[in-house]
Amino acid sequence: MIRSDLLLVTFSALLAACGDNLAGPRDAPAGDASPAKPRAVIVAGNFMPGEAGVMSSLSFDPLNVDQHVAPNGAVGSDPMIRKVGGELFVVNRADGNNVTILDAVTFAVKDQLSTGPGSNAQDVAVAGDKLFVPAFGTAGVVVVTRGTGTRTAIDLSALDPDGQPNCVSAYHVDGEIYVACELLDAQFKPRGPGRIAVIDAATNAVKTSFAMVNENPFGVFEPLPEGVLGGDLVIPTVPSFSDFATGCVERIQTGDAPKSNGCVVTNAALGGYVARIAFQRQGATSIQWMVINKFDTAARGNLQGYDLETSQLWSTPVSSPTQVLVDTAVCPNGVVVVADQTMASNGLRVYEGTVERTTAPLPIGLRPGSSHGLVCYE
Repeated sequence: MIRSDLLLVTFSALLAACGDNLAGPRDAPAGDASPAKPRAVIVAGNFMPGEAGVMSSLSFDPLNVDQHVAPNGAVGSDPMIRKVGGELFVVNRADGNNVTILDAVTFAVKDQLSTGPGSNAQDVAVAGDKLFVPAFGTAGVVVVTRGTGTRTAIDLSALDPDGQPNCVSAYHVDGEIYVACELLDAQFKPRGPGRIAVIDAATNAVKTSFAMVNENPFGVFEPLPEGVLGGDLVIPTVPSFSDFATGCVERIQTGDAPKSNGCVVTNAALGGYVARIAFQRQGATSIQWMVINKFDTAARGNLQGYDLETSQLWSTPVSSPTQVLVDTAVCPNGVVVVADQTMASNGLRVYEGTVERTTAPLPIGLRPGSSHGLVCYE
């Protein structure tokens, strides 16, 4: 195991980090007019149908949260967020059935695209003017075109006997869209291992599909840092919410021979399952930060690190056991932001290395709840 005193020395020196989508050929259109200073942006909802959510922005030096920065109607009751280029894409899940696109600097709404009634959008991958949206209430993926709002369905019903493969995440890699599907039965239990579909972003054609090692991909794709473990995509899997003997953070190899590529770290090693993953890298140091829900502590979320070079899980969580974390993001200034949903006092907390910079959570206007509601960028 890595000694905690060495961790503090190592990470107090970190000045560079990756945000929600790493720089490079993945999901990175030109023209990013981001602000000069880092900011974290969080979306949250109260999960009450028809009620508005909130988007708030955290600035640094000094720490300050501006609440309700998005226009009315931009954020729904169950949102998630991705940053692509100079834009923020808010996926309004459950009854929202749309994707709102905002300028990442001004938060002005640039477009709001419907994914169709009852579609229950889950995530978004962007390729030019096309948005690929895995949608729980459909037979696979809804493709929405910016400028026209035209919707096209990509049928993945053959992956699941009930015709609804329960696709939860999508990510764009070099002209291909990778889609993860849960394959749940009528009782919302996995029928077997999850399934990955690979879609040609230009033609919408399904190029291939293959089985994952584990059941129930739960969460969304994140790309490993370039040059680390082949730069695979990773996604948490949770075959059981009561037994951590199975499941892991599973790797998906992209490129000419896409396939499931084993595990980064198992749920057994974690003693729970991962709600959110973010990466921090400088030189030879690559850390996979995770918000982990422990099975033996009433699913209380904590922040823990994993050294990708040495394949070692840190011996203890960074966060206090009194915190109930649901989300995390790494900022370009080297800090790690987390969302704490503790009932009595909740909001954003900031860590530098293994030391918390905040003395109390910074309120965002609603209790945080989304597992991918937080991004950080400059």
